[in-house]
Amino acid sequence: MKILKYIALGLVVALSSCSDYLEESNPNMSDKDTYWTNLNQTNSTLTAAYAAMVSDFALNIAYEAPRTDLATPGFGRPTYTGEGAVWYTHSYDNSNNGVIKKWEILYMGIFRANQVIEALHNMENVSSEEAWTVQMAQARFLRGLYHFYLHSTYNRGSIIIKDKVPGNLEDFNQSLSTSEEVVEFFRKDLQYAYNNLPEVYADSKDQGRATKGAAAAMLGTSYLYQGTLPGPGNIDMVEIDSAITKFEYIIGSKNYELVDDMALLFTTAGEMNKESIFEIAFSNTVNPEYSTWVEDNVSNRLAFTFDGRGSNSSNVFPSLWVTNAYVNEKMDPLDSRNMVEEPEDPGVFVPRPVSLRTSAMIGVVQDEFTKYYDGLVHNAVSFPSNDKRTQNGFSRYKIFNNHDILDREQDNPGGNQRSGKNVTLSRLGDIYMMLAECYIYKNDVTEALRNINMVRQRWALELIGPSNGDASHTYNEVNYDATTLLTRLQNVEKPLETSIEGHCIRWFDLRRWGILKSNFDMHANETFWSAHYTVTRGENARTKWHSTITDTDPNDPTLILLKDYEQAALNFNYQKHAWLPIPSTETVTNTDIFN
Repeated sequence: MKILKYIALGLVVALSSCSDYLEESNPNMSDKDTYWTNLNQTNSTLTAAYAAMVSDFALNIAYEAPRTDLATPGFGRPTYTGEGAVWYTHSYDNSNNGVIKKWEILYMGIFRANQVIEALHNMENVSSEEAWTVQMAQARFLRGLYHFYLHSTYNRGSIIIKDKVPGNLEDFNQSLSTSEEVVEFFRKDLQYAYNNLPEVYADSKDQGRATKGAAAAMLGTSYLYQGTLPGPGNIDMVEIDSAITKFEYIIGSKNYELVDDMALLFTTAGEMNKESIFEIAFSNTVNPEYSTWVEDNVSNRLAFTFDGRGSNSSNVFPSLWVTNAYVNEKMDPLDSRNMVEEPEDPGVFVPRPVSLRTSAMIGVVQDEFTKYYDGLVHNAVSFPSNDKRTQNGFSRYKIFNNHDILDREQDNPGGNQRSGKNVTLSRLGDIYMMLAECYIYKNDVTEALRNINMVRQRWALELIGPSNGDASHTYNEVNYDATTLLTRLQNVEKPLETSIEGHCIRWFDLRRWGILKSNFDMHANETFWSAHYTVTRGENARTKWHSTITDTDPNDPTLILLKDYEQAALNFNYQKHAWLPIPSTETVTNTDIFN
């Protein structure tokens, strides 16, 4: 049985109960004193507070990915259609669905968390003080997390603080708080959670709920974000030191470790593995009668979006530069994992065509050994033909797909838009990258390299920096200083390790580094060309035309010239696009919004 389906079932029960009481009477008003009388009832509403994250709009991955430099929307490069194109070209405003829905779903989660907090404070007979404290810590973690997400996303951090259940119209209409006030507020919640959450839960049915490690990860990320707001060269070292403390707690914990078993990386079998710090649990077998488009549905639509077999405007593909970077990752020839056995010639080993990290993150035609749905990657992925109108999809993001358990996404219960695969919000690989960045700001290049290389070694990649006598691994022997190592982390290490995971990691990184505009300009000026790849193994061995890319001019007019981000670079305006605006629905209905 897939882990955490206990919680998934609880989500449905909790959400159903929420729907029932909203239809009859409002438990937040006259009946609230009788609605929550014990910890079982508050736990049900707490589960509903977690459920805000099951909405596809909570993370907005389908839109946020093409908003960055990591993805493009649909087929038809360079002209795209659909909602994804709006985000790719930075044409969104306060009326866009993704802008509105994300705001609404995160505040709904805050509303539910506040219900739990208030009910626990008002509870007269508490059966277990320990259980009460853990519930309160979870509710405050969620309230803090959702405020953190809103603060990072909207209006330069100036958003509405919701610290209580609204009892009248005046409570619904609230003015904006300053960014500093919001940070102070959500950090108090996350610190309370850090102080009171367990490191692990004794009962398996609670696996996936927020832990002390999850609170540490969010606090550490907040410290890093605030510490780098001024941009490189003007770093708040107090914030950076606070981030280091939290990140080192996580890395030093016996509860987390980097996973190097490929069967457990971005697969269903690897859900809630030792590297995962906080993860959203999904299910496509609970309440299958629910509509795919109900946002409280505990399945998600991400596999359809990233599978590459959907409609013209609904897919999301890795961008040209990131595909090229993954394909050309340098592997460590001294690591035996980079030799792979020929499937048709047992006992004969040949060099792996692409890195382990590339195989885990994306599907590319060069990957002749990795299973992908009903075949190997190079056969199962529908790579482009020589039709210029459809040029895209030279790779596929794999981390949200069910390629390891299904022959095709349509085989999911409920169809290809009902995925039950979990989504990881925080994992140890990202913590190592953020800790390395902190040490760069402290000019401790040696410690920064050590943390980066911990992750690279997990993937059997060539290590970076000088070898200093280590003959057991291959190094690139580059002598980095803080400036050059930060540049490498920004352009290679962080984006290839965290990819499109988590909550808008790439966008927030580019913004706080002060390189949003220059990064789009850089990629808009890059040129790639289509290239042919000859598959040498299996019954489908043949040359696949225009199935991959190269950044070296082939001087061949039959190959297709390819570019990304030209329109995105032209359209991007820091003042308009670095943060999302307050949604139009809020500015219209909230009379205090600008008071």
